[in-house]
Amino acid sequence: MSISNSSLSIRDKMKLILDTGQLMMESGAGSKRIVRDMLRAAACLGIYWEDVQIHITYSTIMINVDDGKKTHTMFRKCYRHGVNMTTILQTSEASWEALYKNDSYGTFKQHLDYIRHNFGSRIYPEWMVILAIGLASASFCLIFGGHAAEALYTMLAAIVGALVKYLCTRLEINGYVTIAASAFSATLMAYFTMYLPGAINPFLPIVACALTLIPGVPLINGVDDFLNNYLTSGMTRFTHTILIMLAMTFGIAGAVGMTDVPSFTAVPIAPESLYIAQALAAAMAALGFSIMFNVPKRYILAACLGAILTVDTRDILMVAFHMGMASASFFGAAVLSIFYFTASRFFHAPVFVVTIPAIIPLIPGVLLYRFLFAIIDISHADMFELLTAFQTGVEALLILLGISLGATLPDAIAHQYIERSRRKNLQRLLERRGENKADAKDAANLDRGSTRG
Repeated sequence: MSISNSSLSIRDKMKLILDTGQLMMESGAGSKRIVRDMLRAAACLGIYWEDVQIHITYSTIMINVDDGKKTHTMFRKCYRHGVNMTTILQTSEASWEALYKNDSYGTFKQHLDYIRHNFGSRIYPEWMVILAIGLASASFCLIFGGHAAEALYTMLAAIVGALVKYLCTRLEINGYVTIAASAFSATLMAYFTMYLPGAINPFLPIVACALTLIPGVPLINGVDDFLNNYLTSGMTRFTHTILIMLAMTFGIAGAVGMTDVPSFTAVPIAPESLYIAQALAAAMAALGFSIMFNVPKRYILAACLGAILTVDTRDILMVAFHMGMASASFFGAAVLSIFYFTASRFFHAPVFVVTIPAIIPLIPGVLLYRFLFAIIDISHADMFELLTAFQTGVEALLILLGISLGATLPDAIAHQYIERSRRKNLQRLLERRGENKADAKDAANLDRGSTRG
C-alpha cells in the first residue's frame, strides 16, 4: 500500500510520527505502546503499517517508510527520560482523536505541540513531588512492618535525599552521580534517626529511605519489552536500570561505610500478619507514586484502591496460604489487571494509568539492592554469603517476572477483544477515506503491526 497523495512531503509526515514517538518515549511508555501510537499517527497521515518499520532503543527511534519507489529513513534522539503519565495519556488520546476525526496534518501537529508545551512539565509543584517521595518511602517502611515513628523518620530521610537529587539535577550533574548522592544523603540521614526517640527497629528507615530511587517503571517496561519481542529496547532499559541500582547501592554502601551500622541486609521484609496498616500503606505508596509519575488527579483514587487490592492479595496469599513471594506477586498483579479491565468504564480510567502506580509497591527493590550490595562487598563474602546473594538475586528476578506477567497476560487476553472493536471502527474510517475494503482491513490491524518487535 502506498502513501496517499498530499501536498505534504514524506519528510514532514515522518517528523510528525517521530514527534509522537518521542513524546511517548521520554514520558516512560513501553515500546509496544510507543509503536502502536506511532502507527496510529502514520495511519492518520495515510501511511499504513505494512509500509512502516520502526526500531526503538532507549535513546533512539528510527522509522523507515516505503513509498513504493524508494525507502525513506529518519532518526530521532530522545535525551530526556522520566515518567509522565499525563503526557502518555494525552499523546495516546491525540493519535486516536486525529484518526477518528480525520484531523488535518496542521491540527494534529498543533495538538502535539500543545501537549509538549502544557503537559511536558509536571502538573504538581516541585515541593509536592518531594513530599510524595517521602510519603512513598514511609509507606514502604509500614509495609515492612514499621511503626509510625519509624515511618516518620523514613519520610524525613527520603525528603533529604530528594532535595539532594533536586539540587544535583538543577546543577546538571551526571544522572548516576545524582542517584548515588541522593542515596548516600538519605541513608546517612536515616542512620542519625536511630538516635531519635521511638525508633523501635532502627534499621527500617535505612532499608526503606532510598527505595523510591529504584526505577520501577523502566524495570516493568524492560520485562514487557522482552515479552513483546522488543529485545533491543528491553536489554537497553534493563541495563539502564542495573546502572541506576548500582549507583544507588554505591551511595548506600558509602554511607554505611562511614557509620557503625552493622549488617542490615537480613532485615525481614515479608509480611508476617494481616494488618489494616498494610492496606493504608499501599494506598499511601500509590498516592506518592501517582504524584511522582504525574498521574492526573482524577485517577489517583483509582490507583490507591488498586494498590490496596494488589498488595493485600499478595499478603493474604503469602500469610494465609504460605505462597512464595514471586507467585503471590503474580496473582496480586493479575487480580489488579483483571479488575481494572472489568471496572475501567466505571472509573473512566485507562488501565495503564492506574495500574502502574498500584503495582510499583510490589517491585522487589530491597532484594535487588541486597544482591548488588553483596556483589560490591564480594571480597569480604564467604561461600555461604555468595550463595545467599545469588538466591536473593534469582528471587528478585522471579518476583519481577511474576509482576510483569501478572500485569501483562490479562491485558494481552482482554486486549484481543478490545482491539477487534477498534479495528472495525478504524476499518470503517479508512473505507470512508476511499480505501477499498481489503486494504482497509489490513491497514486497520495496528495490533499486528506493533508486535513485530
